[in-house]
Amino acid sequence: MKVSQNWLKKLVEINSTPEDLSEKLSIGGFEVESLEDCSKNVKGVVLGKVLTVLKHEESKKLSICQVDVGNSKNLQIICGASNIKPNIYVYIATVGAELNAVNLTIKRSEIRGVLSEGMICSLQELGIEDSSDGIAIIDEELASKYVLGTPASKFLGLDDFVYDLAITANRPDGMSVIGIAREISALLETKLNFPELNNKYSTNLLNDIKLCPEAITSNCLYTITSIDGVNGDKLSPRWLKDRIEKSGIKSINLIVDITNYILLEQGQPLHAFDKDKLSNLIGKEVSSNDFSVRKATDSESLVCLDGNKYDLNNNITVITCSNKPVAIAGVIGGLETSVSTTTSSIYLEGAVFNPVTIRKSSKEIGIRTESSSRYEKGISSKNTINSITRAINILEEFFGINLPTINTSSLITNECTYIKLRRNRIHKILGPIIINDQFDKRNLSDSEIVDKLTLIGCNLKNKEYGWDVAVIPNRSQDLIREIDLIEEISRLIGYDRFDLNLPSPIKPGKLSPDQLALRKIKNGFMESGFNEVLSYSLVPEDNDELIRISNPLLKETSCLRNNIWKEHLHIVNRNFKAGQTSCYVFEIGNVFFKSSEFIQKEILNGAIFGNRKFGNWANSSKDNYLNYYQARGKLKEALSCLNIKIDDKPINSIDFLHPGRSAQLFIEGKDSGYFGEVHPKLILEKKALKNTYLFSLNLANLLAASTRKNKWIPLFKQYPTVPKMERDINFIFNKKYLISEITSEIKKTGKNLLEDVNLIDVFEDINLGEDSISYTFRLSYRDKDKTLLDSDISQIHTNIISKVEKRFNTKLRN
Repeated sequence: MKVSQNWLKKLVEINSTPEDLSEKLSIGGFEVESLEDCSKNVKGVVLGKVLTVLKHEESKKLSICQVDVGNSKNLQIICGASNIKPNIYVYIATVGAELNAVNLTIKRSEIRGVLSEGMICSLQELGIEDSSDGIAIIDEELASKYVLGTPASKFLGLDDFVYDLAITANRPDGMSVIGIAREISALLETKLNFPELNNKYSTNLLNDIKLCPEAITSNCLYTITSIDGVNGDKLSPRWLKDRIEKSGIKSINLIVDITNYILLEQGQPLHAFDKDKLSNLIGKEVSSNDFSVRKATDSESLVCLDGNKYDLNNNITVITCSNKPVAIAGVIGGLETSVSTTTSSIYLEGAVFNPVTIRKSSKEIGIRTESSSRYEKGISSKNTINSITRAINILEEFFGINLPTINTSSLITNECTYIKLRRNRIHKILGPIIINDQFDKRNLSDSEIVDKLTLIGCNLKNKEYGWDVAVIPNRSQDLIREIDLIEEISRLIGYDRFDLNLPSPIKPGKLSPDQLALRKIKNGFMESGFNEVLSYSLVPEDNDELIRISNPLLKETSCLRNNIWKEHLHIVNRNFKAGQTSCYVFEIGNVFFKSSEFIQKEILNGAIFGNRKFGNWANSSKDNYLNYYQARGKLKEALSCLNIKIDDKPINSIDFLHPGRSAQLFIEGKDSGYFGEVHPKLILEKKALKNTYLFSLNLANLLAASTRKNKWIPLFKQYPTVPKMERDINFIFNKKYLISEITSEIKKTGKNLLEDVNLIDVFEDINLGEDSISYTFRLSYRDKDKTLLDSDISQIHTNIISKVEKRFNTKLRN
């Protein structure tokens, strides 16, 4: 929102510098993104009068001018303009002036042997117009009002500052100059001087008008007013044009400029339709009852004011006349019924629409206007009639219009809704304020509370518990609860004036076991060479399984993701194209699924590509890739800090993983994710690189297993003081059996004396059989109290051999 300081000064007393006011507005919640000095392009430029003009002896085009700029000595200036002549008033850029528009600093100089002490300027050189035919000649009547030597900014209307304010979504009142002026009044504690309304126009209730219930809800309003006697050929006066153009809106003609002026001043969008064009469109004389608000259909289209033709659909709300679309409600008007130089009568529309419908319409057609940005934030229907009245008051100043009747869809009452504000609640939440350098403290007084709320337009009734507070309409969108009023008081008093107000006693915070485990996981991955990444949860719609969001900003972010691995493949590919020979990434994030209800699941996901080695000396091997077992080892290494066991079972059903090189991961017997190499088809489709591995783990299962007391709380275990006894056993197994199954069976049978089981050898040979393989296991036995003898373990060892032979249909190999 851009607003001129000169305009603000007409509405509120300003007793601080622009820089100080910018700081106060920013601290108060209206961040000033930039402060523009409108006079910066004309500093050093003054009003001058050309006394004499003589031709330069060395040039046919140049003239030697004597110019009076109000000093005791006239300036001699060389000028090459064809329209220079004596006794005219001009803009003089004195020595030292910087003309930013043409990147020129004025200096004393000799031109063809004659001294020149300045420059006579055109409007182009002053940055006011895009092009100029010669120097600018100032109207004598205007110039006579100022003494020679007056800075040009005074009579060019550039002695001004423009504030560019960032308006947050909860402060729609900041989208109006009236709202900004009221805010300044509250911050500076100065008087307001708002324009008086002449409420002499009658209102008529439209009983038969057809309105879309989704767009015009119970707290919304639609008005349409017929006004005759205007002239579309008339241009705006200088003051009006100056105000709207400094706010970033181009001047069109007086009728359109007045609607834009009200939009800026009051925050209420208005739109003017050409009445004669409406009549030609529908083939009869138009009346107020011909207007309606409805949803558009897929077969309709509309050429709008920007010259573009928009195809309409059911997500777009339109204004119609005799059921023919004439505007996209709250966004932009139609070109066919717009005000032009031939306009002599208009229908003035003022409305309040449901913000949701305006957002939908704006998004569908892909444009955002000054009107839609205000409707989207929400405006009060209690200001609409007053804004229309203000517009008609201004029209009356310039045109001999009839006294119109304001036709409205409903009559808005001015009944106040009161918010209960408790004195003790204010003191409890805000605490005391510091009143001097000695840090003396006291609670806010009643007068301070009342004064601050009165400054922002609130009406207060004294009660035993405090006050009942009525909020003005333009703050009704954000001041709706007691806590909102308390926040407003603290904002206007100044947050920095309040003492600490912390609960007593203060209990120290701590991380839960889940939070600590999560940190362990992240540190474990980073210590193993992984980088943590964050990817977007919003993705484009590429299949029916994704959950669509109701209000997407873009088609590329219209759905919630149901996987993370696709983005991780993109990350690996981008790194490879950037010259990286390896890429290890992990991410903890949410994925979303739909079944009978929406499901959100938090997972640990990642990708492994390349053999990450440190130093070029280690990269002499041509094969710089990890095999399946090495990559799985990297995942095991990263999770070793959790002290949990993850079991692998081969799986062939995951369509994006290699059917012979992928495994299902189990934690405590629960299916908790997968690990595997990417499917060859993804490599052929150039969506993935060769030897890239993906993994995913259910974070809830991972945290639950790692934070169990027997895993989480470290227990002291005495170091063994007696030696262990080792025995090797060798069997020929069918390849369908997993190592984990065999070792689990051995441990179960070995009971207390069996300390550990390790696979130490694997042997394959055609003589063993095509589906057979030989595994050698080393079994470690130990008793905590004594050195074992052969007789102590012989029975247990025999039982293990017997159990394995029976369970896996094998025999001990000789």
